[in-house]
Amino acid sequence: MNLKSAFIGANGIRAGWRLLIFAAVLVACQIGIVAALRPLWPSLLALLRAIQKGPLTAQGLITMEIIYVTSVAVAVTLMSRIERRPIRQYGLPGKGAFGKRFWEGALWGLSMVAAMILLQRLEGVFTFGTLALHGTQIGKLGLLWAFGTLLVGIYEELTFRGYVQFTLASGIGFWPAAVASSVIFGVIHMADLFYDWPGVISAALFGLLFCLVLQRTGDLWLAVGFHAAVDFAETYLFASPTSSSGHLFNCTLHGSRWLTGGTVGPESSLNGWIVFVIVFWLFGKIHPSKPANTTPAG
Repeated sequence: MNLKSAFIGANGIRAGWRLLIFAAVLVACQIGIVAALRPLWPSLLALLRAIQKGPLTAQGLITMEIIYVTSVAVAVTLMSRIERRPIRQYGLPGKGAFGKRFWEGALWGLSMVAAMILLQRLEGVFTFGTLALHGTQIGKLGLLWAFGTLLVGIYEELTFRGYVQFTLASGIGFWPAAVASSVIFGVIHMADLFYDWPGVISAALFGLLFCLVLQRTGDLWLAVGFHAAVDFAETYLFASPTSSSGHLFNCTLHGSRWLTGGTVGPESSLNGWIVFVIVFWLFGKIHPSKPANTTPAG
């Protein structure tokens, strides 16, 4: 193998090098945006550090995710130029944006979290408590959280089930790539201080679930709606006071971490893993396999 073949294959730059370029551009953009904003916004770094320590606020989430979404947009645009392919091939085509599939995904996400919470309520380890918000604050903060979690869905799906999944699949096939990208997605969550190893597993399971959504629908709009709705339910609707600030109910957990999920969320509990199995099976039944949809729609 000569030096050129180590970098260039039959389909152009090899998948591993493309991933490294993408990651480098993504991180460089994030650092560059923060550096550019610091003179205009001196408290920005303090805000970003506070987000990691919690409790999370809607305003803090929106700030962070605007930086992330801008960075991934730049990185994906650059990679599309390098690879000479349309951006829509990375999973988020303009056609169908926020359409029927997106709202179906939102229904899946809300239903999934509601099922986990219902199990916890039946076991006596979860209490809704009293309303934490009143009057116009309910709608105002609800909209802020909805926008923030939508940005999370766009950023993480375009990054991991979009570019990373597409690129890995071009080298090793769809399902091996799905496993690899889901493991990466889980491991990256270890950077969050409140994540433990069951939380990392649950993040990887979400990654695999959203890869199934991609494989069965052909793009990521349903996955974005699904992802955003899960985060919205866990940060605004059913959040504990220690996990987010400005939530709807003063929910409390009181029981084994294996039943509650602790600070990560109900998806990292035994209840969550049971619901994962049901959702994988049910989604597969409702959306049967279509062999032509093993890569994002192009």
